[in-house]
Amino acid sequence: MIEMPEAMTIARQMDETLTGKTFQHFGRGELTHKFLWLNKPAEEYDAFLAGKQVTSARSYGRSIYLYVGETHLLCFAELGGRILYHPHGGQLPVKYHLRWDFTDGTTMTFNMQMWGFVGLLERSELSTPRYADVGVPPLSDGFSIECFDQLLEAYPEKTQKGIKGFLVTSKYVFGIGNGYLQDILFRAKIHPKRKIPTLSVSERSSLYTAIQDTMADAIRLSGREDEHDLFDRPGGYMRLMSTQTVGKPCPVCGTTIEKISYLGGACYLCPNCQV
Repeated sequence: MIEMPEAMTIARQMDETLTGKTFQHFGRGELTHKFLWLNKPAEEYDAFLAGKQVTSARSYGRSIYLYVGETHLLCFAELGGRILYHPHGGQLPVKYHLRWDFTDGTTMTFNMQMWGFVGLLERSELSTPRYADVGVPPLSDGFSIECFDQLLEAYPEKTQKGIKGFLVTSKYVFGIGNGYLQDILFRAKIHPKRKIPTLSVSERSSLYTAIQDTMADAIRLSGREDEHDLFDRPGGYMRLMSTQTVGKPCPVCGTTIEKISYLGGACYLCPNCQV
């Protein structure tokens, strides 16, 4: 799934590469998926986008906004898969879910994995509760240690669910998913099942620092090694806790890295370092 570092990378590349291009056609590919959500029929996307110009792109948390003309945008949210740019004359994937053609002969495709939302929105819709009711992205001006502590206290399931539940809930910290969660908790030396009331002041501070540092490192390296950018290049951030490291020695203490199932997904951790 695309998380904050990947969203920032792709949005920056979209801004640099697509700004000024004019849409010619939008359509669905051969692939279909019941968990790919559009907010309008594909024909409406095509009719509206034709002749419109890309004006900019930016990201917010895990979402990517590609601005179209003066009034609308394409919103890529909760996205799993690859958004790829194809130069004029370049080879397209054999199969894909969505395709955008530009008048200069270039193309953008989306091949989805798991699920995703690609919405054609009016810009004003971003301020409505449906899209605005999200948390604060790490590294943003508003994400201070005081803000983080307030978000921890506001989490309604803080005595029922472990810290994993809080970190991957977009309403509180917006930008983290299961991919970076593992390394954040490892760096903070906190077990994913730990309840928020059990965290000391120093542990909360360590968790906040781990979030900031992990996100900054991943952004600098253009995302995770198992995700790809707009030009199909893998990111450079190598995760410490993942499917690739389970069963191997912890880089700090040498204890074997374990995999557990929790809150509907896998967690990778050092049972000695994370308590």
